[in-house]
Formats: sequence, C-alpha cells, structure tokens
Amino acid sequence: MKPEASSALELAFRRSSARLVAQLYARLGGTRLDLAEDATQFSLLQATRQWPVRGVPDAPDAWLARVAHNRLTDLVRGAKPTNEGADDELALPPVDPPERLSQEFGDDELRLLFATCHPALSVEVQVTLCLKLACGLSVREIARALLSEETAIAQRLVRARKTLQALGGALEVPGGAALGPRLLAVHQALYVLFNEGYERTDGESLVDVSLCAEALRLVEGVVSQRVTSTPEGHALAALFCFKAATLDSRVDGSGSFVPAARRGPARPELIARGVLHLKHAMGTALSRWHLEAELALIHAQGPSNAWPWPRILSLYDDLVRLDPSPLVALNRLVAVAEVEGPHEALAALERLPGLEGLEAYPWRHAIEGSLHRRLGALPAARRAFLRAADFAISEPQRRFLLGEARACADA
Repeated sequence: MKPEASSALELAFRRSSARLVAQLYARLGGTRLDLAEDATQFSLLQATRQWPVRGVPDAPDAWLARVAHNRLTDLVRGAKPTNEGADDELALPPVDPPERLSQEFGDDELRLLFATCHPALSVEVQVTLCLKLACGLSVREIARALLSEETAIAQRLVRARKTLQALGGALEVPGGAALGPRLLAVHQALYVLFNEGYERTDGESLVDVSLCAEALRLVEGVVSQRVTSTPEGHALAALFCFKAATLDSRVDGSGSFVPAARRGPARPELIARGVLHLKHAMGTALSRWHLEAELALIHAQGPSNAWPWPRILSLYDDLVRLDPSPLVALNRLVAVAEVEGPHEALAALERLPGLEGLEAYPWRHAIEGSLHRRLGALPAARRAFLRAADFAISEPQRRFLLGEARACADA
C-alpha cells in the first residue's frame, strides 16, 4: 500500500467515522443507528479497497460522505448495495429530525454523544459504545484505554447493539433535564477520547492533537448549554485546556517523548481558557475532574523541580478517595517518592491493591524503574525499564523506555 494511501486511510478511520455516523444518524431522524453505522463502515471498506489502487481522492472526506450516503440510500430502500457507490446520485429523502433529536444541540456529533449514552445500558457500556460510535475509536484503542481485552470490548459492543435492537434501533435524545443522567457517561467518554490524543495507544505518533482538540470542542459544546452546563463539565473542560497547553512540548522534533523536567513553557492562552472554566466549575461538589484539573494546572505552570509536591500528594490522596482504582494509586506513588522518599514509594508499590491488573501497563514498570534508579539499584532499574518497553503501546514510548534502560546500563 502506498504511504499516502495508508496515511489517508488512518485519518479516515480515526477522524471521519464518528462524523459520518453522526451525520447519517441525524439524517435518519434519530432512528436506526445500526443503518448509520453500517453505511459508514461500508464507505471505509470501499476506501481500503479503492484508494491503494486508484489513489487518494482530492477530497477524501467528501468521497467517504458520498459513498456512505449512497449506501444508506440502498439500505433504506432495501436494495442490493453497489460496489462503486461514489458515483451514484444521493436519493435518500430528507427526514425532519426534531421529533427524535434534542434541539439543545445544533451539532450532530454532540447529539450522538448523548444518544449512545442510553439509560437502557450500563454506564460502562454507554462509555464503550460512545467511544466506538460517537468518538470513532477502534476496539483496540478502546481496550487499551480502558485497560481491558479486545475480546471483552467487542463482546460489550455486541451486547449493546442487541439491547438497542430490542428497542427498535431508535435512539432518542431527550431534551431538558432528561439529558442530565447521561452526563456521567458523556464526561467519561470525552475524558478517554482526550487521553487517547494526549498519549496515543497505537501507531507511530505519541500525540494526536486533533483528538485532543475534538474532545475539547465537544466538552465546551456540552457546557455551553444551560441544561448540560455543570461544575463537573467545566472542570473537565479546564483539565483538557491545561493538558492541551503542554502538548507542543511533550514531544521533540523527532516525535520522541520529552520528560516533564525538560519541557518548554505551556501555551498561556490555553491556561487562561482553563482558568475561566475553573471559575465556572465552582460548586458544592468536588469531582475527580476538579482534582485532576488542579494537578494539570500545576504541571503546566513550570518545571517539575518547582512543583509543590506536598500539595500534589494531597490532591492524589483526595483523588484516591474518589476513585480508588489501581491506576490512580500508581500515579500517586510519584508524589510519594518526592515527599516521603523513593524507598517508601517502592514499598507502597509492592503492596498496591490490584497491582497484578497493571502488569501490561508500561508506566507501572517505568515508575518502578525510576524508583530503583533513585535508590541506586541500576540493574533492577534497567530490568524494570526493559519490562516497560516490552509493554509499550506506541513506538515513541518504546524508544523512550529503551533509552532509560540504556542510561541505567551506561551509568
């Protein structure tokens, strides 16, 4: 496959699929999400077959949209699909959406976010379906982001589709206060989407700025509406702003990971944007997004040797109480090492609840390696960094971890 075709296909799968599903779903008036998804998948399949042979179209998004819309026409008519849909005329009659689609949102993708977070599904399944259909992530990306197995994610999606089929395939987006119960899953899905852009779980690039920008756009769309504007939503938007402010300095010119101590200054306009969201985030309840936003603001405001580590540890203590997951507890150990020392942090790592579930998580071994290195145990540190590299989820991450292992060997 030609490099330009491979690159265009990757962009199509990652960035166009969710937009197409949302557009087709809206065209169907909020009914038959399965048809919208089928038509989108058909267009992407045609791209994989035709672009490597015929070349990438001048307007790839328009090509995909035309094929998908024509495929949808075939599905609605019950006709046999064609293989060359890009040259057919669109004949699907327009459908007026107000009866089924919430008019709070003028954005098809925002509507689809709330549509996929259907109360007939558990929050866990809502988030998974939202990530697949409304955010355009692959099963592989979702599994890695949720620290799960691909087969488990695939089965979860199958069960979700069966549940939706039992509802007739129609996903109505409620209006007004009825949107509130869906916010939890919407927020969680956008958090995963942003983090996928912040640290890619696949491919050659460490970051994907477009995914971060889309997550920020969507969360700001959510908080822009009175009925879905909450302190938690604004705190999430602030978190995205603060982390996005450091994106440019997370990689060097070759695309390699840059440790926090060597990063350049954050973008001040995004810091200011996040601070404004934080002002709107003040309320009676303190969510994990509030705590993570403050942590991200600290990280964006200067080099790591100037961070207020006791305050960071206190924030992680609060975060563990709200989210007692092994991953949060693992991240807390970085602050423990700075405040109480690496020996205490290493001892805490060894008795961390749920540690076995993080065996395939590369930063679990990288943290262990950094603790051993600070204690002067360089052979143990090298083994830990090599173990981390074995589980690296992107090539830039792997290069960085192997470099840390070599540094331990050369010291």
